[in-house]
Amino acid sequence: MKLLRFGCLTLLTATCTVFSQTTREITDARLRQAIEGYWIGQIVGNYLGFPFENLYTDEPLPVLIDRYHDFRDASPDLRMNLNDRRAYIHIMADAMGGAWSDDDTDVELVTLHAVEKYGLDLTYPQMTEMWRTHINRFIWSATRVARDLMEQGHRPPATGSRERNPHWFSLSSQLKTEIWGVFYAGMPAAAARRAEWDARIQHESWATHPAMVYASMFSDAFFEKDPQRLIESALTRLPAESPYARGIRDVLAWHKLHPDWRTVRGLLHENYFREVDGLQIPTPVLGSVINGLCGIMALLYGEGDFTRTVAIATSAGYDCDNQAATLGGLLGIMHGADSIPSRFTLELPSRGRWTVPFNNSYINYSRDNLPNHFRISDLVDRIAAVTEKAILAQGGRRLEKDGQVIYEIPTQSTLTLPELPSATGPSAPAASPTGPLIDQ
Repeated sequence: MKLLRFGCLTLLTATCTVFSQTTREITDARLRQAIEGYWIGQIVGNYLGFPFENLYTDEPLPVLIDRYHDFRDASPDLRMNLNDRRAYIHIMADAMGGAWSDDDTDVELVTLHAVEKYGLDLTYPQMTEMWRTHINRFIWSATRVARDLMEQGHRPPATGSRERNPHWFSLSSQLKTEIWGVFYAGMPAAAARRAEWDARIQHESWATHPAMVYASMFSDAFFEKDPQRLIESALTRLPAESPYARGIRDVLAWHKLHPDWRTVRGLLHENYFREVDGLQIPTPVLGSVINGLCGIMALLYGEGDFTRTVAIATSAGYDCDNQAATLGGLLGIMHGADSIPSRFTLELPSRGRWTVPFNNSYINYSRDNLPNHFRISDLVDRIAAVTEKAILAQGGRRLEKDGQVIYEIPTQSTLTLPELPSATGPSAPAASPTGPLIDQ
């Protein structure tokens, strides 16, 4: 029996125990291709969904969004966010000379920086420090409230409790915790647990469950390419009574009955949009369950194809850039960066064409006290270095075989971790949002 230090809680001894263990192998080259696919795939999905974010609720988009759209495509039949940067992605690409930050990627940038500074076992007080230093602008809904609560002296998980955060039910966490599935590549139980820990900065209860599912699928996707098996494996990470787990089971069943994803989207809207587990969702378009289930639907009907998967995730509507970004990252891991069509990664500028994906450039204009410019290749190197540390910390090995670097990753059949700390504490009034609740 091997004891593994997890160290994520302040007041509890944090260990996890592996009772039986096998291993699987991945080459360093495949690992890096997957990590590059994760980062680039997220960016593609983010920009595909940008123009339509939060505009389509009762019905999906009238067309399948399988290419970039901008203000020139807007019409009475195709509504877009024309009053801000989201409908002007080609102009943004020209101005930035590459990709640019949004909350679908830039909160994970802060998490990367935090893990590099404090280690994989970073704590809530350390994460609070990182948020206060770096995450102050371009945040909405539960994230905005959590950040305001930190300024009032509260720490997670109180910042995500329903008593203090009126948007605890929203989807904010599932779009910022996928990176734990990349850090813990091939170790889905550890990935899901750490994602839940992270999600509780802004949420509690079933609103953290999509984050657990997507982190688990990201972790498994380094080895598994079948969408249904990814989903079924991730489903085992949730309590059976979870409304999100129930929704996943519904989507799996409906997928067998209905060849058109739009039929299933209608069923999801009818059953999971306005009410979840007896709660009338105050801002349904931001609901964690409906948005998370649209991602599951897109993954099934996309059948492993990058373009079709992110197109369905976008066209389903709701907070669609988030689902498209998450699914783009997942498919990027499954098939590697080279599988992402070049029309998404090289042809975004309105003038000319890049020679490498997004000009190997990521411009940060939203996260304070971090560099303004990153090379995407450097971000891949940094994430890969953390992933190697996670593999070794979990009992894996770095080997050389036939001139290749190979990682031997333990597959944990049973992973026992301590309970997360309670969100209860000294009484405090629920915070009120201090800014827009919808992304702008």
